[in-house]
Amino acid sequence: MKIGVVSSEGGHLIEALNILDSFEGNDIFSITYDVPHIKDFSDPRIKRTYFVGMGKTRLRLFFRLLFSTFKFIRIFIKEKPKILFSTGSEIAIPAFYIGKLFFGTKLIFVESIAKFHEPSVTGKVIYPIADLFMVPWQSLLKAYGPKAQFVGELI
Repeated sequence: MKIGVVSSEGGHLIEALNILDSFEGNDIFSITYDVPHIKDFSDPRIKRTYFVGMGKTRLRLFFRLLFSTFKFIRIFIKEKPKILFSTGSEIAIPAFYIGKLFFGTKLIFVESIAKFHEPSVTGKVIYPIADLFMVPWQSLLKAYGPKAQFVGELI
């Protein structure tokens, strides 16, 4: 089964990689931001990595992600993922909505372990469309709602 891991670089990517063994035996590809320090990224569990643009300001980031919509569509036409998985951040928003609306992809989101009391913006935007939505802290169950599942610290 094809699984796409959508994550920004840094802590979100580390969280995703720490959970990746759960998908062992599947054809996994990743989508992350196109930043210099991540270009040499490699993980033997990930077969292919795609890069999308990142803006330095919130406004620039918004337009980059909007423009990246077409890149996500091309990637999903090529890869045909059955599942998209993410631990954040905002890069997951357009990817998840495109995957769900145009390709019927199942969506798995794990809220960042750094979010203890307040839900992330990404989590709030993705929650309504996620097929499986997991939180690492019980305190987040009230913040989200009945679809959220407490799974504890996965990393």
